Amino acid sequence: GCPAQFDWRDNKIKNIEVETMPFFGFIPSEALLESIQTGHQKKNSSEPLYPLRDKTALLINDEIIDATILGPVHLFPASDKRDTAEKLAGYVKSTVAVLLKQLLGKSSNDVVQQSIEFSEKSLFQDASGAYRVGETLDATLVTNLKSTYQDIKAGNDIDKTAFATLYKQFAEATVRHFMNDFNKTLDLGLIKRKAADLGSMAVIKAIHIAIDKIFPNLTKEELGALAEAHDPMFNL
Repeated sequence: GCPAQFDWRDNKIKNIEVETMPFFGFIPSEALLESIQTGHQKKNSSEPLYPLRDKTALLINDEIIDATILGPVHLFPASDKRDTAEKLAGYVKSTVAVLLKQLLGKSSNDVVQQSIEFSEKSLFQDASGAYRVGETLDATLVTNLKSTYQDIKAGNDIDKTAFATLYKQFAEATVRHFMNDFNKTLDLGLIKRKAADLGSMAVIKAIHIAIDKIFPNLTKEELGALAEAHDPMFNL
């Protein structure tokens, strides 16, 4: 079905009927959900809004990595794959946090409003009504991921190379959304824009290397843990 997006103007859920938009979304912590919602409520206030934007951006960075990488990996038995994934999570978290701290900081409310609107668009409700933070995704990608999870859960053998490719596509879409698209709302100068682009390229490269190391050797148990953790995050 259609994801429902929150319409802050009339304070009720409206279903977007124009097109069904497949999306990825993780369940945000209370702190993150509150931070996004406070942004909407205060969007037109005269108090400086940049501290709220900065807090939201840093929370999203931490929580998306906890949900997508650390959540399933903590279910893996101790192994090289688990170490690689944990190192990747640490690397991405710290790289993005360092970059955000360079890019964020004092901004006028006019600029910050763009980031607040970006956060609005990143908030969805799933079929059960739970709030999720994420992005809309290509329908084919979501369909292929969902059917692979079904195969894994049914105990069927899957093509791990094809599965790895789907994850690379998902990772790229997510970095594009939460780094490149978000950074466009920050009104950056040329030098900071360059730093932001290099940062997102470094993150994508690290994720690709880790996927190539981890995916070919995943056991049935590890694939099961991945399917269990990630399947609910993808909505068609």
